[in-house]
Amino acid sequence: MSRPNLAKKLEKKKAKLNYEWYSIRSMLGYSWALFLMLLGGREAGKSYTVTDFFCRQWRKYERPFYWLRLTETSQMKLLNNNAEKLIDPDIRRKYNLDLFVRGDGVYEVLEREKVYDSEGKFVRYGKILRKKLMARVLALSTFYNDKGSGLFDKDFLDDPNMYYNICLDEMNREQSEKRSFDILYAFTNQLENLVRSTKTRLRVICIGNTLEEASDILCAFNFLPEEFGRYKLKKKRCVIDYIEPSEAYKNRRKGTIADILMPNASTFTNEIKTDESLVYKGRLTKPSAIIKFARGKENWFTVWDSKCVAQYNGEKGTTIAMRPYIDELFSAELRDSMIKMFDTRSFLFRNLITFKMFQKNLEILKPRK
Repeated sequence: MSRPNLAKKLEKKKAKLNYEWYSIRSMLGYSWALFLMLLGGREAGKSYTVTDFFCRQWRKYERPFYWLRLTETSQMKLLNNNAEKLIDPDIRRKYNLDLFVRGDGVYEVLEREKVYDSEGKFVRYGKILRKKLMARVLALSTFYNDKGSGLFDKDFLDDPNMYYNICLDEMNREQSEKRSFDILYAFTNQLENLVRSTKTRLRVICIGNTLEEASDILCAFNFLPEEFGRYKLKKKRCVIDYIEPSEAYKNRRKGTIADILMPNASTFTNEIKTDESLVYKGRLTKPSAIIKFARGKENWFTVWDSKCVAQYNGEKGTTIAMRPYIDELFSAELRDSMIKMFDTRSFLFRNLITFKMFQKNLEILKPRK
């Protein structure tokens, strides 16, 4: 890279760090990408900029959108009081939105009955006369309830103005949040409910703040960002924007309660904490065992040389079932010994992705009695 171009790039990066609020505009230029990941940048306005973009698309093209949350509880919080928490008041004013909620649907009210007093003077607006579906707010944890419920419209893209706009907000669990379902499995199935085999005119935006543990969804892309920046995974049709905290953010956070009580927590510093002490890059010679968490091979792991865990790739070895009813001989004692080996850091892992996936599978096992 020439010196003028390098200087220009550094100047652009410096200017970006002075911006107080994040804008999604530059991410929208990657027309080949299906997935846009916005990571870190707490209080940077990620959800706000996505909401504003979706509402602008609705106002200009009447494109409805889907807003996904992990649990039914967080879904209902967004839907309460006619989606008061879904769309910020200033965005409502900006696009002149009068909203009404029925079930998981958020409707824009197009016309209301006008109520007059006995003297013919206008008093207020009454019941809704016309409305149009603007958005649906859905939960991943209950994706099975949405199967066969007619969410997918095969004729939706026949209109050239239509485009699938989908956002998964708060895609990572908090540390203390109960692990009652597999996020990746639920996310994949919910997308299947919404778009089926659609490959074009589709945009899935994932937003994450809590970065103490790597996201289940990021692991599916086989990539974990370790430095701030923008990463383009063309084979996966994904762009990841790992947002560096701006100077304005740092100044605003200085001296806050979180800064005083938990100054190094990644959910506030916006840095992914990675422990690579168990990553083994040496030679693997002989597969010792195959650890199975489920019937699907994506949840199988190969133990090499009795110490290093790698993702399964067709190897042969003694099978260790980590749960019953997966068509393998199950031993609770053997399962517990595998868990103990993990807890005592006796296993090494081929890479960080394998470690995170193995850890995730352990976390969703039912507690041992």
